[in-house]
Amino acid sequence: MEVKHRIEDSILTTHLEHEYGIPIERIRFIPMGDSAYSYRVDCANGERRYLKLFDSANGRQLRSIERLRQYLPATWHMHHRGLFRYLTYPFPNRNGQFATRFHGITAVLFNFIDGETLADAYPFSEAIVARIAAAAAAIHRLAPLIDKTSLVSETYDLSFETELKTCLTALETTAVFANPILSDLQASLLPKLAQIRGLMTLLHRLRDAAVADPKAHVLCHGDMWGGNLIRNDNDLYVVDWESMLLAPPEFDFIGYMGEEFGVFLTAYERQLGRAVTVNPDLLRFYAYRHHLRNLTNWLMNLLYRNTEDAQNANDLEMILHHCMDRWDSVEFKVGAVEELLRHR
Repeated sequence: MEVKHRIEDSILTTHLEHEYGIPIERIRFIPMGDSAYSYRVDCANGERRYLKLFDSANGRQLRSIERLRQYLPATWHMHHRGLFRYLTYPFPNRNGQFATRFHGITAVLFNFIDGETLADAYPFSEAIVARIAAAAAAIHRLAPLIDKTSLVSETYDLSFETELKTCLTALETTAVFANPILSDLQASLLPKLAQIRGLMTLLHRLRDAAVADPKAHVLCHGDMWGGNLIRNDNDLYVVDWESMLLAPPEFDFIGYMGEEFGVFLTAYERQLGRAVTVNPDLLRFYAYRHHLRNLTNWLMNLLYRNTEDAQNANDLEMILHHCMDRWDSVEFKVGAVEELLRHR
């Protein structure tokens, strides 16, 4: 989030010290992400923690709260069993729970990873692409080794469509928005309505094909873009496991389609120790679902959730320059993958 949560730092500090038994020297808000409020916690003993806050009154964040019981136990076990070292994992509170609730919010305390994210490192070098592919393969190999009790399997969910239709109808039927940011949103989205609806129709067709011809599932991170990768000296850490899912491996491939896919696939298969079969239609499904689900989230924020203009401006920026501008490149990138696969 771009704007910090309304809870005062002093109240937050008191609850965290009580629940986690750590003396806190300072809490710093980090303006990043859109599924939670992020903070750096500096402890009096010199240690640091990464804090995520989720507001139960926010529909998007409420869904994130519901996912905590799925991925927090899994990442904790991955770390403590030594299955995968380079990740964020939660600290239990005094009651042994990974999430702490107070004042209408849910707090989760993670290990803090020094280093820089790869969010601004695009376009990636071949060496970085290969390292990311190796990390993805290492994660995918864990499926037989972890407790799957809390994990969810891919169902090719498109339930966001209901909220997307609600938002599009609001943009179509509202004559004039008083807020200039919403007016800019309306002017940008209305010419794209036919394309958006066409992509939803395509998603349903791709979903039906995936369900009819199921592929073996692996453990997927689900969002391996540069912002969720932190480089620390020679190590590459994978953070933010909210989208963790038992799914086809293509789920983790979509950020590396296009010209770099050959490098990615070669490094992935090398780490995995065997060749794999790639389904281009699954890449299409995951790419378009990713974009339209993100679009829905930002539209819901702008039209129904946000209370700050700074957050509105950020979410409009995300729609215009990190979503809509990428739809037309999906077919080109999948086509590049198909061409590569034909000549392997």
